[in-house]
Amino acid sequence: MRVVEITKRAVALSFILAVASSHAHAQSFNQFVGFGDSTIDSGYYRGLPAGTNPGGGKNFNDHWADGLAHGAGKPTTSPGLMNSEALAARFGLTALPSNQGGTNFATSGARNVMVNSKPSEGFTAAIPTTVQMSTYLAGNGGRANSNALYLISSGANDVEFAIGTTPPPNPTAYVIGAANDLAAAVAGLQRAGARFIVVPDLPFSFPMDQAGDGAAIRQAKAANRQARLDYSLALWSGLAARGVNFIPADINAVRLAIQDNPGSFGFQFTGSGAKQTACSKPADVDGGWSLLCSSDPKAPSTFVSPDADRTHLFADDAHLTTAGQKILADYYYSLIVAPSQISFLAEAPLKTRAGVINAIRNQLPLSLDHPGGSGFNGWVTGDLSFLKMDNYPGFPGDPGRPLGLTAGFDYRLASSWLVGAAFSVGTTKQSFSTTGSFTQDAVAASVYAAYRDGPFWGDIVATTGTLRNDVNRSVPIGITVQPNSGNTRGSNISLALESGYKFLSGSVTHGPVVGITLQRVHVDAFTESGSFTSLAFGEQKRNSAVSELGYQASLDAGMFRPFAKAVWNHELANTDREVTAFLTTITAPGYSLPAVVLGKDWGMASVGTTARISSDVTGLLAFVGQFAQHGVANYGVQVGLNVALGQSSSAETPVKTRRP
Repeated sequence: MRVVEITKRAVALSFILAVASSHAHAQSFNQFVGFGDSTIDSGYYRGLPAGTNPGGGKNFNDHWADGLAHGAGKPTTSPGLMNSEALAARFGLTALPSNQGGTNFATSGARNVMVNSKPSEGFTAAIPTTVQMSTYLAGNGGRANSNALYLISSGANDVEFAIGTTPPPNPTAYVIGAANDLAAAVAGLQRAGARFIVVPDLPFSFPMDQAGDGAAIRQAKAANRQARLDYSLALWSGLAARGVNFIPADINAVRLAIQDNPGSFGFQFTGSGAKQTACSKPADVDGGWSLLCSSDPKAPSTFVSPDADRTHLFADDAHLTTAGQKILADYYYSLIVAPSQISFLAEAPLKTRAGVINAIRNQLPLSLDHPGGSGFNGWVTGDLSFLKMDNYPGFPGDPGRPLGLTAGFDYRLASSWLVGAAFSVGTTKQSFSTTGSFTQDAVAASVYAAYRDGPFWGDIVATTGTLRNDVNRSVPIGITVQPNSGNTRGSNISLALESGYKFLSGSVTHGPVVGITLQRVHVDAFTESGSFTSLAFGEQKRNSAVSELGYQASLDAGMFRPFAKAVWNHELANTDREVTAFLTTITAPGYSLPAVVLGKDWGMASVGTTARISSDVTGLLAFVGQFAQHGVANYGVQVGLNVALGQSSSAETPVKTRRP
């Protein structure tokens, strides 16, 4: 059966399979939505009347209006950003409070379900977190924005109530019940359409850093830590049991990393006692005074030093400074973008393998056109290119410079058939836009055949190879850069078919081209090491079926034979896939997020020339580039040499394509 007939059948089959493919679920966020308490509150009480009780106790309220007048009103070192605001900004979004035109529903003092009804408990205007979610859904017709980024941080106030001076009858049952209530509400949010949900744990060392080591303090610390641990485990396991795909964030690991090396993060003071905090404590306020804090010296609470928002971890007895808030936002961001970054490990081989196939195809006419009815040919091609793959908006991209070398040996059975084998090696170092990179080394072996019968021609290239990936994913956290390294192997098998028809017009040969390239890339699972931002990643499988339709032409100009080719490619395979990641600092459910999705249509053009150096030696120079593919820039140059080996003694003129 002719190669052209095989190609036609493969293309037809691929188009049939493409009917079943679906559009990929993009990870392009168009909104930030927050639910929770003061850990992510971006200034909800600024939108309430000045007389509203925001913090409990008469004296706190006496300062409230004055604090707002001088820029206070967020539980941090105002005017610095809360972590919710800093995270939203990474994706070009805002985290304005819900009562001020935004979609951050978090309110300081909020519990998961219970309302703070007693004035002595403070924050009587706080809205329970589950009610915040209900309000959001009700305002959106019961649907959650599927392209929004959700941050849900709640539970600390439930724990503080459970171990407080007037605890419930069974504190442990209360804490676990509060966690399950929130888990049920988050599951409902996912059923309503939410897909990207960050849920941090409760860091059990944040609010209990006061000085002293007496029995009472040790007991209080132990009770606090145990309650927070119980809550976090119940929340995450409850979400997993309900089938919620969420991003678990281990805030306790962040806190411990800062505690181990505070100077690297720029902190001189890392405790939460009054003498350690960045904001001065009003004499008549017991806690939460960062809501009264501002860099304005006229505020009720001010910075203890001009740089206190950067040199202190805590703003007050429980809340972080601007520097601390940024660290949390950076950590959340790293968890969100990591799966798409690692997905490039399975995308890059598709492009580098296409370069290998193109190098083989560019050598086929040289081997077929050498004098002699039959004989051996040896050839080599070097390939240097630029490859840049963009990620979703706000996500790190992937620029790099692939370098490859392919050498082949083929035999002309007769004037119509050529069979051969090739071996290729390649490497590319692809950067992660911000910091970090991965190096991918590929080794592959190919067998190929070409057929030419008058105006008809066709070729087939089958390739199998191995991949080695060395990953160095550096993560900016605050003023630090956290290193993460890992390595993994993989494979890539491909089958490329191409055929066409040639018209001869004097010294110009031209005609249509049709083809398809099938690839299957596999990347093994691996685990990073190096810092608290290290992750483990599941295996990846990337299937590809790229059709091509185009036109090519060449000019017989004696010693030189200039050529040009332009084709339009379309990805027939379903590119909707996900990458699964796991925390390495704590046992937690894995989470799956979309791999990068690139454009499914693009053009490819090549232009170059062959040069007959002698009767047995031909050189090749080609420039190859693609265009119009969303998210991809790829172009390069190929330089090759083809040598006729052991040709028959009777020199024959090169076989010409006969006129149809």
